[in-house]
Amino acid sequence: MLTIMASIFGMVIGSFLNVVIHRIPRGESVIWPGSHCPTCGAGIRPLDNVPLLSFILLRGRCRSCQSAISSRYPMIELLTAVVFGALVWKNGPTPEVLPEMLFAAAIIALIGIDVETRTLPNIITYPLLLFGLLANLWRSGWGEPIIYSFDFSLLLDAGEVEVDLVRLAIQGGLLLALATPALWLLDRLDLLLFGKYFGWDDIGSSPDDERWEREERIHNRVIFATILIGLLIGAAWIIGVRQYGESDRMAIENASEGLQTALAGALTGVLPVWLLRTLHFLIRGREGMGLGDIKLLAGIGAFLGWQGVLGSILLGSIGGSVIGLLLLRRSDEGLQTTIPFGCFLGLASLLVLFKSGL
Repeated sequence: MLTIMASIFGMVIGSFLNVVIHRIPRGESVIWPGSHCPTCGAGIRPLDNVPLLSFILLRGRCRSCQSAISSRYPMIELLTAVVFGALVWKNGPTPEVLPEMLFAAAIIALIGIDVETRTLPNIITYPLLLFGLLANLWRSGWGEPIIYSFDFSLLLDAGEVEVDLVRLAIQGGLLLALATPALWLLDRLDLLLFGKYFGWDDIGSSPDDERWEREERIHNRVIFATILIGLLIGAAWIIGVRQYGESDRMAIENASEGLQTALAGALTGVLPVWLLRTLHFLIRGREGMGLGDIKLLAGIGAFLGWQGVLGSILLGSIGGSVIGLLLLRRSDEGLQTTIPFGCFLGLASLLVLFKSGL
């Protein structure tokens, strides 16, 4: 019964994710106006907005203008329902299921956007990184810890009995505060190193385009809001450890180890792939992988850890290679054919999430 309820909840969240997928790339609000047909603009009636069921009853067409409704809508709703149901079926109704669902929802939204626009917007990837760090910190300290095949520690010395809480406070606070600014610097570095290779025609937009400017403003506000939240959380961590660390020392130490695991995962997802991307630019003079894919890997690594992100890269590469070969045979662009690699990384991370029971 709980699995069925989780699946129904997933369909509802999937319906909202369809709004996110459609509106975020267009720089539109996901709250206002209400759901409407993208073709004729007619508002969608409540009875026509029931996930999956309405699509079937309407036979995949708008009630007002009879234009076809994209098959993406029921597919996203069904995928979210399956993932949410699977997480509850595997792990039960534990507190840890909620961050798993939030992670899965963000990944599904990125999958849908990447398939349609070949982009992975910062408005989702930046918060995903910070969320992954916080989720690992909380689970390791006060929830069900993540189990890995072997331990990995950057900050705590092996066999150390008494840990310096001041050191943990400062190190954890700096990590939380500097994570998203590091992504911002990566964006700036990318333009500095490879900006000469980019052309506005390559991304199908123009810096003079009004919609492009509106989207940029929205994304920049979210980026800097995420950076500010990270700074505040980092400061709160330092203050909290200094004030309450002695009374809850074990939880603080465990949470710090979880934060280390998240950092290792994010770096594992970013550094090797960014270096390969850089080599491709230097050798070929064009982009081989979007920077959005690397920022997505940072979020996946922060949530799933370094082993999880390696599994996601492996599975995503296999899936992307198979589909890519099929697209090459059908495309006139040959080896220049682009594929939504973020989609395959996202799907692979969902498989790893379910397999690991995180």
